[in-house]
Amino acid sequence: MKKIKDYINKINDEIDGAKEYIEKALWYKAKNDANRYTKYKEMSIQELGHAMIIHQFAAEDIEDLKRVYPEIPEAMQDAWDKSHNEYVEKVAWIKQMQNM
Repeated sequence: MKKIKDYINKINDEIDGAKEYIEKALWYKAKNDANRYTKYKEMSIQELGHAMIIHQFAAEDIEDLKRVYPEIPEAMQDAWDKSHNEYVEKVAWIKQMQNM
């Protein structure tokens, strides 16, 4: 379903932003630029927060769909499962970098 695909794309965009910002933050930390490090880290945390909110919305909507349509298309469920697994891995990695 298009709505699930849209959720997946939005989650990925937010995660990509969070990763980009934390990589920049760590670059500026290595250069002893505390101001830019702090700002980029804050932006990374915000982007990751957005991804987590969208992920929660998607999970809730999928559960709602399953109550109405007990047999949702297998391709949609597979796409969501794959995206969810990637989400968990990427979020863990970004959080690890944010704690550096």
